[in-house]
Amino acid sequence: MKHAFGKFQLAPHGRGRRRLHWQPVGGFGGLNLRLLRYASSGTAHRVNSSAMVRRTVFVAAAFAGFLGVSCALAAKPKTPVAKGIVRSYYIAAEDVDWDYAPSGRDLMSGRPIPAPWTNKTVWRKTRYVEYTDDTFSVRKPQPEWLGILGPVIRAEVGDSIVVHFLNRTQRAHSIHPHGLHYDKDNEGARYVPGGMGSDVAPGGRFTYHWLADEGSGPGPGDPSSVVWWYHSHVDSGIEANAGLLGPIIVTAKGKGGADAVPKDVDREFITMFMIFDEAKGKDEGLFHTINGYFFGNLPGLTMNKGEKVRWYLLGMGNEKDLHTPHWHGETVTHWQRHTDVVELLPASMTSADMVADNPGTWMYHCHVLDHMEAGMMASFTIVAPLSRSCPLRLRPGDWWRRSEPSNLEVINTAGKSIRRLSLHAAYFVNTAQNLNGSPYEWSLTDEIQPGGKTTVNVADEHFQENPLAGYYEDSKVIGLAFFPGRIEYSDGTVWTLGEAGECFTLSWRNKDERPYLKVLPPLQPDEEEQEDQD
Repeated sequence: MKHAFGKFQLAPHGRGRRRLHWQPVGGFGGLNLRLLRYASSGTAHRVNSSAMVRRTVFVAAAFAGFLGVSCALAAKPKTPVAKGIVRSYYIAAEDVDWDYAPSGRDLMSGRPIPAPWTNKTVWRKTRYVEYTDDTFSVRKPQPEWLGILGPVIRAEVGDSIVVHFLNRTQRAHSIHPHGLHYDKDNEGARYVPGGMGSDVAPGGRFTYHWLADEGSGPGPGDPSSVVWWYHSHVDSGIEANAGLLGPIIVTAKGKGGADAVPKDVDREFITMFMIFDEAKGKDEGLFHTINGYFFGNLPGLTMNKGEKVRWYLLGMGNEKDLHTPHWHGETVTHWQRHTDVVELLPASMTSADMVADNPGTWMYHCHVLDHMEAGMMASFTIVAPLSRSCPLRLRPGDWWRRSEPSNLEVINTAGKSIRRLSLHAAYFVNTAQNLNGSPYEWSLTDEIQPGGKTTVNVADEHFQENPLAGYYEDSKVIGLAFFPGRIEYSDGTVWTLGEAGECFTLSWRNKDERPYLKVLPPLQPDEEEQEDQD
């Protein structure tokens, strides 16, 4: 009986005939083919001619295709591990409207989003969304820095993962994990032969069962945890571009807490570098993003000075998605070397550890030049412990109803009298990252005794002039910030605002969605400052 692999046939060996053999020797992501030519005597001779080398490549590709492998085959150890716990997740695929720049601005330069993306940043996407139980009625909160990515699926080596999947879209989808152990029905990939979970029809459900075995966890030289992809694999190219992507983090046995988060790090971030194509290759439809945001719109990359931070880095996309994440102001440890740039290819998965020791707000971006020009950048902030306490406590009233007085209560928490005080205001537009300052300040000259307080009505002529006029009627203004600029005490000493985050108060329009800010974001430049920069 003959078995065909592409154009070649592997035939049983017989008298007077020669047989073409393959032999795994490594390469091609774990599989290469070494060709052996057998004479009728049965003696093996290695074939080294260039023609046979070319045939080796062809046979390797054909064999890989026969096995249904997309790009590479890699052997994985199957060492038995002690049985762990069962971790359950409830994840739905849902269609959403996604804004690649919800602030409406290039927050890195302080300018409007440039052409060709101006006013064209909202597109229809499909995402994985996590819920608290199988009713799929209450969404589980996610870190804002995850962006378009689906929820983090976690396990320790030895744990079982159960994912209850609901498809709320109009197309068939699935969940296919990288790195985990599964059987055919739980592979989540549609091809011949298919398993039960290979494609879940619109409105359908499927429960996936996966195991984080020894080969799913950190290998020799790896840190205590590693990252893997999961994504839909029904029409995987279209689905990845739609946004059906998410991370899996597997921690070494005994190295994680009850939630499987590694115990030897203080904070984790996951960032995906990917170009989304919304217009079949046209420039206005190419969005060079980090977690689905561009031009500095990725929120929440904030950490404390001294923390050990693990960055999980993911790449996805096509041949244009060759990325080089680069951190300003810090270095990381990656593959037992110090660097500030890491290389990513499509479907890459790696991690880097940082000791956050340089306070400030720093750029984080892809260092490929045209990707930088297209906005593949964000910022991260390292917050230092405050060296002093705020000498005031500020309490805003109800600022969001025209009928209510716009009062700000000022309480002197210092041990001495305040003789003179200046206050400043800023306002958030669309997002908590887009903070715009007011050119005015309020000066208080009435003495405030230690422990005393005064009420300031900031709805005066200054507050009502541009750019704050009518703020309560402009839904784009989502919040206000107030902070002192200078305090003069009766003993002649002076306090001035120094460290970011040491003294401010916030008032949000939507009381149910109050962003938590440890420090205020950098103020966006006003029109005069932009003209000076130009």
